[in-house]
Amino acid sequence: MRAAVRERRGGQAILIVTFSLTFLFAAMGLSVDLGWAYYLKLRVQTAADAAATAAAVYAQANGDSCSNISCGTTYTCVGTTPPTTSLQAGCLYATTDGPPSFTATMIENNTVPPGITGNTPSLWIRATVSTTAPNFFLFGQGYTISSISAQATSGVTTLPNSSCIYVLNPNASGAFQVTGTSTLTTSGCGTYVNSSSATGTQLTGSAHIAGTVQLVASTYSQGSSTGISPAPTYNASAATDPLANLAAPVFSGCNQTGFSMNHTDVVTLSPGVYCGGISIIGSAHATFNPGTYILNGNGLTISNSAVVTGSGVTFYNTATGSNSIAPINITGAATVTLSAPTSGAYQGVVFFQDRSLPYTSANTISNSATGSITGVYYFPKSPFSFTGNTTTATYAAFIADKVTINGSSTLQNDTSGTFTGLAKTKTTLIQ
Repeated sequence: MRAAVRERRGGQAILIVTFSLTFLFAAMGLSVDLGWAYYLKLRVQTAADAAATAAAVYAQANGDSCSNISCGTTYTCVGTTPPTTSLQAGCLYATTDGPPSFTATMIENNTVPPGITGNTPSLWIRATVSTTAPNFFLFGQGYTISSISAQATSGVTTLPNSSCIYVLNPNASGAFQVTGTSTLTTSGCGTYVNSSSATGTQLTGSAHIAGTVQLVASTYSQGSSTGISPAPTYNASAATDPLANLAAPVFSGCNQTGFSMNHTDVVTLSPGVYCGGISIIGSAHATFNPGTYILNGNGLTISNSAVVTGSGVTFYNTATGSNSIAPINITGAATVTLSAPTSGAYQGVVFFQDRSLPYTSANTISNSATGSITGVYYFPKSPFSFTGNTTTATYAAFIADKVTINGSSTLQNDTSGTFTGLAKTKTTLIQ
C-alpha cells in the first residue's frame, strides 16, 4: 500500500515539475522575446530622434524651406553621400543609429505639425523608422514576427530680431538724431542706442518716433514739439552688433577700374571687383546682376536722375593699395530699387562697410531720391544719414556707428529673416 502511494506521489511530482518547467521556459521565452523587442524599440526610437534632429539642423544651416522635394511628400530613405537635402541628411543619421535591418521615411512641411499642440515652428520634419523582431521562443505559439516602429518630429523655429536700428557708437553725443518734421516708425521692432551720453539721442524740430527705443543712457535730448511713443527704456544693456561675426568677402585684382556711367548710358553690371568704385550719374540706367560687388576705393555714387535696379546684390565698401575708401552716396532725384540676397553668406545685407576702415563722412541717402532698398545698411564704423524725401523698403534695417534721420520713414520687422537676415533660428525635438 505504501509503495503504491509513493508511486502516485512520484507521478504527481513529475507532472508538477513538468508543468512548472513548461511555465518557466514559457516565461523565459517571453522575457527574452520582449527584451529583444524592447531593445529594438530603443534602437529605432534613437534612430528616429537622430534623423529628425539632423534633418532640422541641416535645414537650419542651409536655409531649407522644404528641401528639394514637395512639402508633405514622404521620402523613403536611400543611401546618399554627401547629402544634398535636409531629408537625406536625416536618413544618414537613421542609418548610423538604426538597427541592422530597418526602413526609414522622412517628411517635412511648413504647416502646423500634425498631432502637436502649442508648438508652431516655421518648418517641421518627421522621421519614421521601422523594423521587425523575430520571436525565438514564441514562434511555437504562432507569434513569428513583431513589427516595431518609432517616430520623432523636430522643428526649426524662427526668432524675429528685436530691433531694426542699431546705433553702435558707445559714447557720442548725437549718435542717434531724428530731426525736422520726421516721423520714424518701427513696426514690430525697435531701436537700440548704445551711446552712454545723456544727449546720445536727440530729437529736434517736430520729430517723432513711433516704436520702442532702448537707451543705454538714462535720458535723451528733445525739443518741445518732439516725442517718442511709447516712452523709451533707459539704462538698457548695450546691444551687440548682430553682424559682428559676418566675414568680409575675399578678393583680389580688379574686374573694372574707375567705372562710371553718365548721360543716357544703359549698362548691365556683373559682380566683381570695381577698383575706384562705381559712379552712376546723369540719366543713366544701370542694372546690377545678382552677386557681390567689391567697391575697392571711392565707394558708390548714384545721383541726378539715374535709374538703378538690382536684385540679390551686396556692395562691400573697402579700399586696398593706393585706393581710398569713400562713402555710399545716393542723392539727387535718382530712382534706386535694390534688394539684398535672400540666401547665402550675405543674406539680407545690401551694404557692408569694411570694419577695418572707419571714415567720418556719412553714408548718405538724401534729397529727393526715391525707390526702395531692401536689406541691412551695415556701416558699423561710420555714420549713416537718411534724409530728404526718401522712402524706404518695408523690410530694411540700419546698423551704423551713428544714425541721422530727417524724413519720414517706416521700418517693418522682417519676422522670417528672409529680407534682412537678422532673424535667428533654433532647432528642437518637439515630439
